[in-house]
Amino acid sequence: MVDYARTEAGALREVHHRFFRSGLRAFLHDFHAANEPLWAAYRERRIDLAELRLERWARLGAGPAVAAAFEEALGRNVALFPEANRALRRLSRHFRLALVTDGIAEVQRAKLRRTRIGRFFEHVVIAPEVGLRKPDGALLHHALSLLEAKSDESLMVGDSLAGDGGCAREAGVDFCWVDRARASRAAGAASGVPVRWTVPDLGAVRRSVTAPGPGAVRRSVAFSAPVIAALAASTAESAADAL
Repeated sequence: MVDYARTEAGALREVHHRFFRSGLRAFLHDFHAANEPLWAAYRERRIDLAELRLERWARLGAGPAVAAAFEEALGRNVALFPEANRALRRLSRHFRLALVTDGIAEVQRAKLRRTRIGRFFEHVVIAPEVGLRKPDGALLHHALSLLEAKSDESLMVGDSLAGDGGCAREAGVDFCWVDRARASRAAGAASGVPVRWTVPDLGAVRRSVTAPGPGAVRRSVAFSAPVIAALAASTAESAADAL
């Protein structure tokens, strides 16, 4: 549901303007070159979140004040995908929703306050607060337990094959891939993640979940951020979503 590319871009422009003198293009290149390998290391449990938050800026010669300013700017610059509010509203009429996010707690709560999408969810699960991280299957199991839903009656929805899809695979939950980039099916197959459905945006999620056919009806559905990850139920109604 959260368009993280737009959200991050706005926050980075703020931080660049306030703290850096290099050109914007060079700054963005350097940030992503530092940030992306650190997130990979985090998911592989080689570093923790506290280290990631500071180290990505230390590699650019910046300290904790810049790290804090960036996280505050993420909350201010949060942007949703155009269809997010309508899709969530429609899903919440038919499913119980929960939100599951792997991000920094303070940032995620600021995004929820600013976008007001928290009203669609019965539960918000922030992975670091429960001592877990994607792709831990236990993270989904925790969300499902809050909804009193079963793994084989649930669906995880997210845009990351590695993080969201890996989480679903480890939890024994079917996965719906929100593939906005229209990547090839080969990419999904190569990931090793069993993809139950592939959809272009959030608006297509409910149509896929409720479409006639074998295994189409789910007791719970899970959405993941930056797109949306939720655990939802069918007419018995329980669902979860992740930022």
